[in-house]
Formats: sequence, C-alpha cells, structure tokens
Amino acid sequence: MICQEVFPVDFSCYPYYNVYTRYNTETQRTYLQINYRTSYMLSDSHKKLLKDHFAVPLRYYQLKGRAESIIDKTRYKSVESLIRTLQSEGIVKPVLLASRNGKDITLYSSQSVKKLSPYELAQAMFPDGYFCNLSAIYYHSLTNQVPSTVYICHETISAQPKTHTSKLNSNALRSAFIKPHRYTNYVFNVNQHEVVVVDRLKGSAYGVIKSHVLKAVLPEHSNVTCIERALIDAVVSPHYNGGIVSVYAAFKNAHKMISASKLIEIYKQLEFIYPYSQSIGFLLERAGMPKHATVLFKEFPPAQVFFIDHDAKSSWSYDAKWKLYYPVGLVDEN
Repeated sequence: MICQEVFPVDFSCYPYYNVYTRYNTETQRTYLQINYRTSYMLSDSHKKLLKDHFAVPLRYYQLKGRAESIIDKTRYKSVESLIRTLQSEGIVKPVLLASRNGKDITLYSSQSVKKLSPYELAQAMFPDGYFCNLSAIYYHSLTNQVPSTVYICHETISAQPKTHTSKLNSNALRSAFIKPHRYTNYVFNVNQHEVVVVDRLKGSAYGVIKSHVLKAVLPEHSNVTCIERALIDAVVSPHYNGGIVSVYAAFKNAHKMISASKLIEIYKQLEFIYPYSQSIGFLLERAGMPKHATVLFKEFPPAQVFFIDHDAKSSWSYDAKWKLYYPVGLVDEN
C-alpha cells in the first residue's frame, strides 16, 4: 500500500489517542489511523510542579527512578515516554560535564547547573561517593583557606594482594618517596572550580559520616570523612590537601578535636602498606597532642626509616624517635 503524508486530526472523541488520516493512492480512499497517545500537552501549573520535582541534578538511572515515582499520577504508561516529554517540553535538560580523562558525565535537571555549588554538582555526579581530602579538611574547619578545588571519592579499585610492611626495605621506601606525587586526570571544571575524583579501594569508606545542617559547606546529609579519617588522608595524600605545610596546620587546628582511639581504629581498618603511622604520630606530637602521639607510638612502634612526603630530599631533617625525614622548617623545633 502506498500512502501519502500523515496529518494529525483533532478528534475530541479520542482524548487518549492520536488520530491520523491516511490516503491510499491505489484505492483512492481515506483511512483513520489511531495510535495510543504517548505525550500530552502540559499546563503551566503542571510544568511548575514537575520542575520542582526534578530540580535536583540526577544521573540518568536516578532520573528514571524519579520519573517512576510519579508516573502513576500521569497518563503515561512508560517511564521512557514521560522522560521524552520532560525533555521535549524543556522541563528536564541534559548537561554534559566533560572530564580530562574522557569519563564524561551527563546530569539531568530542571534548573541550570550554574545556579548550583560545585559541592552540589560533585555529589550529583557521584551520589554514592563521599567528600574527602581538602574538602573534608575545609568542612571540619581545619583550614582558613577557601578551596577552589572539590575532592570527592569514588570507590572503583578492586583490592590487590597486600605486601607486608616487613618486606619494605629502606631502599624500596626511598625509591618510592624521592619521586613526586602522581596526580589524577579524573578532573571536571565546573562553575570556576575543579572537581577532582579520587579513586579508592572498594569498601574502604571507613570513618565516613553524614554532613549536618549546621555546617552549610556541603549539601545536607552528604557523605564526608570524619575529622580523624580526614587527617589520615591528609598525611597519605598531602598533594590533595594543600601540601604538607597545610597538613601540619590542619593538625594544629585539630587540637582537642580528635579521638586517638578512633584514629587508630580507622587506621587499622585501612591496612596501609607504608608506615604512615610514623608521620601521623610525628605531626600529632609537634602539633601539641603528645598524649595522642604516645598512644599511637605504643600501638605502632616505628620500625624503619620513613618520609613524611614525596619528592624527598637529602637535605631534610630527621626525627630519630619517629624515624622520619621531613622538610626543614616544616614544624616548630622548640
């Protein structure tokens, strides 16, 4: 059958269907074609309600869930049809966020991402992640700086067989720590900020808590490392915490704010290969928390020479008690 162009017709007796006429050139007759309507005109009041419902930026799987939660209140029979209408009506708009490593992310929202803080966007991009490193240090008021970079953890790395600490000799440690830090290229540029995604081991979210309303830095009820975990992470990754000088300042600002037992518990759970406990104990002691340092010293007696940071230099000072090399002038020597 050869058919010419299809034209929509307004049939009030078919309120839930799209009705078309088709003209058959062979029989020279006009036929009706009736299809179930998959989209509907939305009133301004309905659009406003939907925009409020989809205001929070979402990944696509979340968008589907959000649409599914209201589909029984609409005439739509499928979530995909509802989402198509939301996009065609301009209620929900996709926004592509480009990463330097090519792992781009698309968010869907009724509001412009320019109105959102970089922390809100980071949480939207990684809803199962948690704020860490300098973002956690800032959240816990351990720095006076206002960071231009947001750090969020995304656990994607599978656990590998661990090397026992006793197998790490001085040459191996020195070889590892004379090298500079490695920086991730999993970085997004959003709203004049960088969002750095830190990949970590799956199931390593020890010491992660919910943010509370009194501190408006992070989105409400978002995940963030507790103060003890934040300080541990700062020692492990000074380059993601403003540098080792800023890490020492954070320890000083954490005076009387941390629990030694909680810090040790989290440290044990993380099962580090390198003896970061020596750096932590040293910083606790020099930051005015000798009792905490003593507890850590007894729990993890220094067994081998270590370095407080990468890019280690032969000119660094040495602390015999903690068997630790550190930059000259880093800490108060009195």
